[in-house]
Amino acid sequence: MSTRIDYTQIAGKLDYPALEKKLEQLTQREPPKTHKTVADVLKPLREKLLALHSKGWSSNQLADELKAAGVPVSPARLRECLNGWTTGGNGAKSRTRRHNKRNGDNGRPTTAPSQIARSKSATGEGQTGLRLTGH
Repeated sequence: MSTRIDYTQIAGKLDYPALEKKLEQLTQREPPKTHKTVADVLKPLREKLLALHSKGWSSNQLADELKAAGVPVSPARLRECLNGWTTGGNGAKSRTRRHNKRNGDNGRPTTAPSQIARSKSATGEGQTGLRLTGH
């Protein structure tokens, strides 16, 4: 079992001005990268690759040449880099996950609470019951 950390004691010992100064210095720098992407590896060759591609070399041909030189890159990924560099990006495609707002987790459309209304109605025996109605 782990021991509890006494944050009150830590707060009493902490040099807040020094910590604030350190954090301010960090805002002036780029965060360290944990790993390199193929776009990072190819960045020094960016202009040469763009020039070859504009001369008519396909991404398949360029990818084959890069693989032969020891850079394992797929033609599709190289195409993403080339397109990103052409449009002024860094050549890395965003890997965001998209969720369909109209469908729930099970893929079926969700029904908003405002679309379901409860209304009282008399049943055949004269009893009052609840029934769901969709609008």
